[in-house]
Amino acid sequence: MKRITAVILVISVLLTVCCSCKAEKTKNDKILLVASFYPVYIFTLNMVNGIDEFAVECMAEQNVGCLHDYQILSKDARLISDANAFIINGAGMEEFLEDVYMNVDDIKVIDSSKNIEVIASCDEEHHEEDEHHHHHNVNSHIWMSPQNAIVQCENIATELSVLYPQYKEKIENNKSEYITRLQRLDEELKAEKLKGENIITFHESFDYLARDYSFNVLAKVESHEGGEPSAKGLAELTKLIKENNVTVLFVEPNYKGSAATILSNETGVEICVLNPVINGEESLTAYEDIMRENMNAILKAVS
Repeated sequence: MKRITAVILVISVLLTVCCSCKAEKTKNDKILLVASFYPVYIFTLNMVNGIDEFAVECMAEQNVGCLHDYQILSKDARLISDANAFIINGAGMEEFLEDVYMNVDDIKVIDSSKNIEVIASCDEEHHEEDEHHHHHNVNSHIWMSPQNAIVQCENIATELSVLYPQYKEKIENNKSEYITRLQRLDEELKAEKLKGENIITFHESFDYLARDYSFNVLAKVESHEGGEPSAKGLAELTKLIKENNVTVLFVEPNYKGSAATILSNETGVEICVLNPVINGEESLTAYEDIMRENMNAILKAVS
């Protein structure tokens, strides 16, 4: 309900600024590319690296977090209305923003999820309140697979090259360079010995990583505010941990729930951190750096 109210308010703001959109979009003679949130922002930065005519901004800012939990602000609507292109993750992640960007004239929306095979979003069995379930039919965390990230970058580069053919050669060179790095990352992760290992996470961010590198996410414990597992859910998780010799629980940075501590106390499993690449530094190598840290954390935990 809060998100719906926020969107209505933002649309009201958006309608008041749309009349000046065209003037704003030529401000400072920069082509403004707005990415919906951090991973798409990093991909876009790499695609237009070294092209001074582009300005790239992150709608949700690079220190905010996952869009599942994001409340759109009026400044976001203004930023989108000023953009020449709005670059989204897709796969349902920005569904709540559609009423905003669909009301903006002269904006190109680039969906980076085209041609990606998505994973169905399963019901969260260890989540107490229905109102906190994810309602998407698919798992939107596609960027958590380097193989998917390659396709996302190809989509972004292709669309930008069509929109701005005068920069096509540079964009294509950037794409080739970055995809080569992502392919190298993929090969490194494939070489690690994770096949068949069992882990439990506190978010569904890591399903694509598990699919690509053949380890098992036995359970995904959603722990949004007010949504900690019930006593029954904790008992089921405790049983699952013991029966499958799980040795570690993976939480996100800044995890504030209590379920992980309770389960650790009950079973003796270690609590470790995995980063879903939803915030970080403004660095061209940020995605690669974080994904390598994640894989090292998993290897250390299961070894």
